[in-house]
Amino acid sequence: MKFVCRSILGVDIDKGLIETANWNLRRISRTGKVAPESAKVHNSSDSTTQSCREEVVSEMPNGDIPKHEQPDLFEIVSFRSENFVQSTHRYTEQYDTIMCLSVTKWIHLNWGDDGIITLFVKIWSLLRPVSISLLLSLNWISVGGIFIMEPQPWTSYRKNRLVSEVAKENFNDICIYPEKFREILLDKVGFRSAEVITNRLVGSVAGFDRPIEVYHK
Repeated sequence: MKFVCRSILGVDIDKGLIETANWNLRRISRTGKVAPESAKVHNSSDSTTQSCREEVVSEMPNGDIPKHEQPDLFEIVSFRSENFVQSTHRYTEQYDTIMCLSVTKWIHLNWGDDGIITLFVKIWSLLRPVSISLLLSLNWISVGGIFIMEPQPWTSYRKNRLVSEVAKENFNDICIYPEKFREILLDKVGFRSAEVITNRLVGSVAGFDRPIEVYHK
C-alpha cells in the first residue's frame, strides 16, 4: 500500500456496510488486485503510534516494496460497526490520520449540534499529539495527527432533512452551520491549523465533488 500503513480501522454505524467492506477485503486479499502505485512509499517522520503513515524503505532504491515483504491486508485492515458519537468504547490507540468523508451531515441531522461537537472532540483526542522532530537540515518542526474532513454543504442538509422525524427536528434546531466548522475546530476544539487540499475531485460522481479539508493537531 502506498503509505505502508501499520493499521487501518474503518468504523460505521451501518452493519450492512461493514459486512460489505469485509467481503471486499476478503476478495481483494484473495485476488491481490491492489493499485500498482500502492507499492510505493516516501519518507516520513518516525512514529510509534498504531496508524497510517509513510515509512522509508531502504531495501529498494526506487521505493518499491519487495513482494515477499508486502504485508497481508488482514493484518492491517479491520472494520467495526459502531455508533462512534455515542459509543463508550475506550480507545487506547492514537492515530496519525482520521478521515471523515461525507459523514458530518448525517451525524449532525441525527444527533444535532451536540453530536457534531462530540465527533470533533473525540477525533481530536484520538489523534497523535504534537511531537518535536529533528530534520536533516537541523530544523525543529512540530508534528501531530491530522483530521481529513469532507463536510457537506447546508443545501445537502435541506434536501435530507425529512428522512426521519429526528432529522427534521434537529435540522430546525441546528445553530452550528457547516461554514462554521473551521472556526469551531480551530478556536474551540484545539486544532492548530487548517487547509483545503482540493476544491473539487475530478471524475467524482455528481454531488460528491466537495472540498476536502485537512486539520492539524
